[in-house]
Amino acid sequence: MLDRYLFMRLLQSQLALTLILSAVIWLVQALDLIDKALTSGTSPLETLMLSALVLPRVLTFTLAPALLITVVSQMVRLLQDYEYFALTAAGLSPLRVLRPMLLLGTVVMVLQGLLAFYISPTAMKTLKLSSFDGGSQIALADLQPGAFKDLKPGMTAFTSGQGGDGNWLDLMIYDTGKPQQPVTYLAKKARISERNGEPYFILQDGSQLIGSTNTGAQDGGQIIRFSQYLLPLSQPTPAQKKRITFNRNHMMIHQLLNPAAHGVASEKRIARMKGRGLELISNLAQPIVFMLIGFAVITAGGISRSGYGQRIVAAVLLAIVFQIGVIALADLAVEENAPNIIFIWPVLFLSGLMAFIQKQNDPDMVKRILGRMMGRAT
Repeated sequence: MLDRYLFMRLLQSQLALTLILSAVIWLVQALDLIDKALTSGTSPLETLMLSALVLPRVLTFTLAPALLITVVSQMVRLLQDYEYFALTAAGLSPLRVLRPMLLLGTVVMVLQGLLAFYISPTAMKTLKLSSFDGGSQIALADLQPGAFKDLKPGMTAFTSGQGGDGNWLDLMIYDTGKPQQPVTYLAKKARISERNGEPYFILQDGSQLIGSTNTGAQDGGQIIRFSQYLLPLSQPTPAQKKRITFNRNHMMIHQLLNPAAHGVASEKRIARMKGRGLELISNLAQPIVFMLIGFAVITAGGISRSGYGQRIVAAVLLAIVFQIGVIALADLAVEENAPNIIFIWPVLFLSGLMAFIQKQNDPDMVKRILGRMMGRAT
C-alpha cells in the first residue's frame, strides 16, 4: 500500500515535469522550423507533424533530469508534510521509501533506452527526409535580400527582396542540375505555387540563359525570354536523393556501433558515431543514478527539515559530474578501442551512491558486518 501510494505520487510528478521541460525545449528547437514552414506556405497540419518529430529526441534528454527533480521535490515534500518522520517513527527504514523510486527509475531507464536507441533516430531521419523532400519550399522562408540561398542541391537563388503582394523581386536562380549545361533564370517577379503536390516557382517577365558556362550567349549559350515560366523545385531524380547526408542523430544504436558497415567511410565520422553510441549505452544508467543522487542528497541531512538549498545544489553538481564522466569515458573508449571502459564510470558512481545511502540510513551496518565476520572467525 505504501509502495503504491509513493509510486503514484512520483509518477504524477514525473509526468508533469517531463511535460513541462519537454514543452519548453521543444518550443525552442521547433520554433525556427515552424516559422520557416509556415512562411513557405506549408499547411499548419503538416508543420505540426514535422515539428512533432523533434519530440522523441527532446524526451531522451529530459526524462532523467525530470526524474532527479521529481525525487528531490517528493522527498522534500515528505519532510515538510512530516510523512517521513511518521514512517521512521513507525520503525520503517528510510530505505523503504527507495523501493518505489527504484521502480520508477527502471521504467524511465527502459523508456529512455527505447527513445535513444530507436525511436529518436527514426523520427530525426524522417524529419531529415521530409525537410529534404519539401526543402525547396522551406528554404524560401530563408531567402534574404542580397544573399544567396540553396533551394535544393544544385540550385541557388538570389533576390533583392519581397514585395507587399508576397512576390519575390529581381530573382536570379542558378541551376546546375545538368553540370554540362547550367541554366540561369532571371525574373522581375516570382511566387511559389503547387501543382499535384509538387512545388513550383512561377517566374514572370524574365529570361532563361542556357549555356556550358555562366557567360551565356558569349560562350555558345542561348537566351530565351518569357513572360511566365514554371520552374519545378522538387527533387526529380534518384541521384539527388543520394546527396542526403545522415549524421549520428539519425542512426540507431547498431548503426552507431558499426558505422562502417552502413556506408560511413570517414574515420573522423566513424569515431564520432562510435563515441555517440557508447555514450548512449552508458547513459542507460542515467535515470537510476539521478534518482539515487536525489535520494542521497536529501537524506544526507537525516530528518532535518533545513538546508534544502545546499542539498539541491549538490544534486545538480553531482548530476553534471556524472554526465561529464560519461562523455569523457565514451571518447576514451573509442580512442583506446576498448568499449568496456564505458561501464567503469557508471558502476563506480552507482556503487559510491549506494554505499553512501546505506551508511547514512543504516550507520550500524558496518559494525554488524564486522561482528558477524569476527563471530564466524571464532
